[in-house]
Amino acid sequence: MIEALGYPFVQRALVAGFLVGLVTSLLGVLVVLRRSAFFGDAVAHASLAGVAAGVVTGTSPLALAAVVAVSIGLSLHRFERSARLSLDTILGFVLPFFMAIGVLLLSLSPGFQPELLSYLFGSILTVSWEGLTAIAAVGAVVATVMARHGRAMVFAAFDPDGAHAAGINVARLLTTFHVLLALAVIASISVVGIVLVNALLVIPAATAKLLASSLRRMFVLAPLVGLSSVLAGLVASYGLDLPSGPAIVVVAGLMLLIAWMGAAGRRAGAR
Repeated sequence: MIEALGYPFVQRALVAGFLVGLVTSLLGVLVVLRRSAFFGDAVAHASLAGVAAGVVTGTSPLALAAVVAVSIGLSLHRFERSARLSLDTILGFVLPFFMAIGVLLLSLSPGFQPELLSYLFGSILTVSWEGLTAIAAVGAVVATVMARHGRAMVFAAFDPDGAHAAGINVARLLTTFHVLLALAVIASISVVGIVLVNALLVIPAATAKLLASSLRRMFVLAPLVGLSSVLAGLVASYGLDLPSGPAIVVVAGLMLLIAWMGAAGRRAGAR
């Protein structure tokens, strides 16, 4: 693996993986606290409509996927209030509806589209400089917003009524959070793909929740788990000639299982 670091595509893959692992892990803490894990999965699968539109029309699939994802993030809370339906119910509509649109659009494209597999399962080793720049831009946006509004987001996640009483615009904050999640999902597609992207949002944060004794430590541990998963997954992918996206997710899943068994053992010992 050491000699491979001399190749530019490996360097880009590492930087892209680390950026995505950091961004998704930080947002993932709020996802786990809000119990909104289904959102990332729904947005990722719904973005297939944008990817398919890009493949069919010859335009940028990820750009159109970003349009779909951000549009969902912007409209979700308003739709939830006006339709008087729960968030899970709305997402249960969004996922199959937009995914079905994507499948129908792909049926209009003649022949097999090999690049489609990279969008479904990720292809981190083919990340271009332009793609890396886009991922870095998403990371900068997420970092800036979290630095300014992170405390308010945590407050709203734990106690939305209390946050509203304290003068926080919870609706605007929630919409901002959904847009950040949508951007993070699109940025992660090149690393693990549409099918597996939600794992990077949920697994590191869930692992950190099992290990951390406070919220502050959870915000520290989640990125460490995410970055470790990316690095170990890429090493396993290179050494064993495995697909990089699934390898990263499997490593993250194993870390969660180990943390869960450790937590279960501590609880049993305390009885």
